[in-house]
Amino acid sequence: MIPETVDTVVTIQTPHSDRTWHAALPNGRLVLAFRPEEVEPIELEVGTQVPARLTVYDFSRALLLV
Repeated sequence: MIPETVDTVVTIQTPHSDRTWHAALPNGRLVLAFRPEEVEPIELEVGTQVPARLTVYDFSRALLLV
């Protein structure tokens, strides 16, 4: 069975707000990294590596796991 999610590490590139950033996957592809509204906002520096989860249906968005 094919998994529905893929866990990886992204590198923060550009902040957009306290909940969204552009981030790079290990292969260099840029994605929109985000944190849900239910969790506290955080501040991430450019270059920070953060664990993230992608769905196999949409590799353009990454849910940050911090």
